[in-house]
Amino acid sequence: MMMKRLMRAFSPLKSQLLLAHSSGNFTCCFDLYSLSRFSTKPNPNNFPYSSHPTHARLQHLLLEKSKVGFDKLDDALQVFDKMLLMKPLPTVIDFNQLLAALVKMKHYSVAVSVFRKMRVESIPVDIITFNTLINCFCHLNRVDFAFSLLAGIIKHGFVPSVVTYTTLIRGLISQDMPHEAQLLFQNLIRFQLIQPNVVTYNTIIDGICKRGNPSVAVKLFKIMEKKGCKPNTVTYNTIVDCLCKHRLVDQALGLLHQMTRKGISPDVMTYSSLIQGLCDINRWHDVKQLLKEMDVRNISRDVFTYNILIDAYCKEGMIEDAEDVIELMIQRGHYPNVVTYSSLMDGYCLRGEVDKALAVFESMKRKGILPNTLSYNILINGYCKKFKVDRAIDLFQQMPSEGLTPTIETYSTILQGFFHVGRHVE
Repeated sequence: MMMKRLMRAFSPLKSQLLLAHSSGNFTCCFDLYSLSRFSTKPNPNNFPYSSHPTHARLQHLLLEKSKVGFDKLDDALQVFDKMLLMKPLPTVIDFNQLLAALVKMKHYSVAVSVFRKMRVESIPVDIITFNTLINCFCHLNRVDFAFSLLAGIIKHGFVPSVVTYTTLIRGLISQDMPHEAQLLFQNLIRFQLIQPNVVTYNTIIDGICKRGNPSVAVKLFKIMEKKGCKPNTVTYNTIVDCLCKHRLVDQALGLLHQMTRKGISPDVMTYSSLIQGLCDINRWHDVKQLLKEMDVRNISRDVFTYNILIDAYCKEGMIEDAEDVIELMIQRGHYPNVVTYSSLMDGYCLRGEVDKALAVFESMKRKGILPNTLSYNILINGYCKKFKVDRAIDLFQQMPSEGLTPTIETYSTILQGFFHVGRHVE
């Protein structure tokens, strides 16, 4: 029955996943379907630890290392090899911890290989093991392989959990398949395969927001509350940010008041999104109110918040205000980065003060902060607007020595600069 419901839920996704499989360039390190040849009966963690004191100490040392994590991949693999030699074997929990450690180090393909070795050695696994492997395939951009594991999970007596499906939804979103993720979520609800938790809702809401559909995200948010799943700060932050990016700032402010009424604490991300939204529509009074509110709530501004303010002031030509924010930022223990200095350079260029922008550029380099492509583009644009195309060309030619590749914007700016000074042939 579970298998039938599963197939009905996933059948609309079949063509998309087959397409993803055929166009993918990742070669799996083993035949996924060969996993079913190994016994994967549910294991109630019935591997006891050795009673021999020396052996027990070795087990404890190795497994604690696995739990804490590893600095080097070789260390993790050595522990795995030693675990395979233990008699009796460690528990499935211990092997899961090792796989989790590999995932934490982002060695996803190695984790898949370790899983294969576990199956060759007939080491029992559980749903957590399968969830870990599904997560690995999603990170390897092979969500099609991740889906293929579902049938194996059910076939061998396990029940896919809310974590299983949430991981698959996240995998679809990461592969730019938000429509498929939304379809999967709807079918999971329709066929009652899971009771979504806050993480599931947050994942699908994030995907909807990335597609630029704030109204759909808000609608799902309301359904979530209606079904008794309590939103958390992440839920609110995702929707607030989406609303602000679409200039629906008043609606976003309404969510801020709603979350505080419900006892859900906003954080620096909540306020940063709102401040960005208000800056975009020049509501400076409301920005100041939010900054005061942050101080009252004892929410410290981070570099991202300061950079939003600096960029907004610079775009308005309020360089002095931007410099005041930079000074305050340093006083509070936050140091300007390449984004900060690029915004300041842009502000000077907008006022036609390209030499001051260059001074900021040189000051940034002296402080060990490497300029990025945007920094160069800002200066090149500034010089082109001042008809100093040769100076712009010098900067353009300097970019490769800094390990930077000019963008379409860089070329377009220089082309426009040539036309402005009548150098059409060049």
